[in-house]
Amino acid sequence: MYEPVKVNHVKPNTMQIESNLDFSDYRILLLTFLFLFIIIFLRYIVLSGAYHWIFLVVFRKRFKEGMLSAQVPKSKQVKRELLYSTYSAIIFSAMGIILLLLWQNGYTKIYIDTLLYPYWYSPVSIIIFLLLHDSYYYWLHRGMHTFKWMRRFHMEHHKSVDTTVFTSFSFHPVESFLQALVIPIILVILPMNPIAILVALLVMTVSAIVNHAGVEILPRNGTYRKLHRFLIGATHHDIHHKNSRRNFGLYFTFWDRFMKTEL
Repeated sequence: MYEPVKVNHVKPNTMQIESNLDFSDYRILLLTFLFLFIIIFLRYIVLSGAYHWIFLVVFRKRFKEGMLSAQVPKSKQVKRELLYSTYSAIIFSAMGIILLLLWQNGYTKIYIDTLLYPYWYSPVSIIIFLLLHDSYYYWLHRGMHTFKWMRRFHMEHHKSVDTTVFTSFSFHPVESFLQALVIPIILVILPMNPIAILVALLVMTVSAIVNHAGVEILPRNGTYRKLHRFLIGATHHDIHHKNSRRNFGLYFTFWDRFMKTEL
């Protein structure tokens, strides 16, 4: 008489997902790093270039009143920004590899099965991510203007007083590392699916470009006045580049208002 065969039903695990990619193989690791670098750098170049072309070339006359600087950045500044942006893309790619290793070994809360959480959780997780990131960045950014050993790295970014879209990634490698460090930390404690993560990363890139483009595209009257009070835009961050003792936030103004560092 045959004994019934026991079938183990494996519950989807948010902590560990099987992958065919073995990152212990240095060839796969290097190819993945190269792929991430190309994607991150091209995304930055394409989005930055498109934003500059649309708002500072095609519709320049329409947004003339929103121009935050009468000076045209010199080619020397743009070349420097592109060089340091390349360094930043390398650092961000390396942090992406670290995140993939953490995910593959079950140390993150990244989940694939969308049925694990209700449909509304995905957009909520993006908001939570941005709030956590904004809080981390505020205190990191403020520290970079407070402590001498941090300020010496951050001043590379502040060489661009009149910013451009390419200033958005132009950081000293040490600062790039400190900025990127929070991403895997958040994903170790916050459940997110890959699509939500990609949306959050896209918001990060677009926000950085908008805040450094040197043109304010939102009017400061009517409905948009409330947005300026809660969301950081080009004007808010341009003030920081001209007065480095104020406006340390990334996405939202609440930390600056609460700590009385908003100008």
